[in-house]
Amino acid sequence: MNVPELERDLEALAAEVAWPPTPELRLQLDPRRRRRFVEGRRALVLVVAVLLLALAVAFAVPSARTAILRFFHLRGATVELVDRLPPAQERDLGADLANPVSLEQAERDLGFRILLPPHAGRPPVHEFAHTVSMLLAAPEPVLLTELHVGNENGPGILKKVAGIGSGVEWVDVGGDPGLWVPGGHVFFGPGAPARIAGNVLLWVHGGITLRLEGKHLAKNAAIRFASTIR
Repeated sequence: MNVPELERDLEALAAEVAWPPTPELRLQLDPRRRRRFVEGRRALVLVVAVLLLALAVAFAVPSARTAILRFFHLRGATVELVDRLPPAQERDLGADLANPVSLEQAERDLGFRILLPPHAGRPPVHEFAHTVSMLLAAPEPVLLTELHVGNENGPGILKKVAGIGSGVEWVDVGGDPGLWVPGGHVFFGPGAPARIAGNVLLWVHGGITLRLEGKHLAKNAAIRFASTIR
């Protein structure tokens, strides 16, 4: 039997078979369950609509869109990449340093041991809010800032705003997580106006967030120097 003949026989057989009638399906819900189902569905639709609206508003605002898409966080420090840098002035590394205290006094006030590189001696320590800063020579002047925050996901005390394509990248500092931020970005520190900063290395060691800045500081040299700070 060829294929056309088989098809004709099957069609004839189908016409002779008495198929049972298809039952009518009706889903009946208890009125209270039906009401809860409808209310739950309406609530879900409302939540989705609110989320979509919030997302649309966020992406419609340039600053919010930048913060969502280009954002780095490193325990107490934040780095945002933006389309346009905020206004700021360039000042010397030690221009904003104030409140000099002894090393022992700073450790008592802040409640943590201040980390120093070997052979640093006892440099002047400048304390403000939750941070201490020290101006070191290694071999040219560099600014070392340290802070301790109890919550790893806490707000950024040290804030940086850099341009898109500025070269911000994650780095390894002797096994510790770090961020390399090339110079030309804007730095917002506690108790000081915004300023244009030099090359900066951010990293975390032993629960302490450290920031090392130098105008001509090279990335590899900064990482080697930072690895000695204990």
